[in-house]
Amino acid sequence: MLKRIISGVVIIGILVLTLVFMKTPVLTVFISLVSAIGVYELNNIFKVKKPAMVLSIAMAAVIPFWLSLWDLSLFGEVAGFYIIAMLIMMVKWHGELKFEQIAVSIISSLAIPCSLSCWIRFAEAEFFESAAYYYILLAVSCAWLSDVFAYFCGVAFGKHKMTPVVSPKKTWEGAIGGIVITAGVNVAFHLIFTSKFLGDGKLLWDWYYVVPISISLSIISIFGDLSASVIKRQIGVKDYGNLIPGHGGIMDRFDSMLFVFPSLYAIYTVAGLLNG
Repeated sequence: MLKRIISGVVIIGILVLTLVFMKTPVLTVFISLVSAIGVYELNNIFKVKKPAMVLSIAMAAVIPFWLSLWDLSLFGEVAGFYIIAMLIMMVKWHGELKFEQIAVSIISSLAIPCSLSCWIRFAEAEFFESAAYYYILLAVSCAWLSDVFAYFCGVAFGKHKMTPVVSPKKTWEGAIGGIVITAGVNVAFHLIFTSKFLGDGKLLWDWYYVVPISISLSIISIFGDLSASVIKRQIGVKDYGNLIPGHGGIMDRFDSMLFVFPSLYAIYTVAGLLNG
């Protein structure tokens, strides 16, 4: 437990530093690094042959920079050539490289960086820098705080298992408690943020919209966590890695964010269109 707490503090510290330097290349470097490590972990547990693994990791590392700095008009073409290259590798090493391994490499190397790069999108889209902090912290809250509150509510009140095989420790009582408490925290955060930190900026929704948004994102976060757990159960591993003591690997910590960030960005986009 002590290792888990210390690691959690370190993760929060890194997150805070990334937020402080959000308007600099530090954010893109952070997303690139997290994406590359996450793709490595997935390739590793599926035992993907190194040439394919290296190419998929490189693709995951480049995408955040591509989405942040370069013209997106050629992204589809580059992704197409990348997929062709991966399939050629499957043909060359057909005895050692299965289609499911190639599929894991391709999907993870595209999905993980594109999903996490929504953080970069928030940073670039908002004219008012403080508003960008709000949306990013809201996503982090729904991804991580809901999990923390669900754990403590589950320990205190949990009786009915949600998914006994996939994630034996999750309970319905814990999940509901985590969702409700997180919604309350996010409403308080919204009210404090708008009154103290927003200045002349404007958010896309008022505080009463935070409740359904927070509940939706917390539920999506649970599915992100469970999806990652299903993969681990099917492969037969406990954690994706051991980079973060007490937590596992990058994918063990960022699995929920992979679902929450693009979902919130979709809500953000729709709200912007409705307000525009």
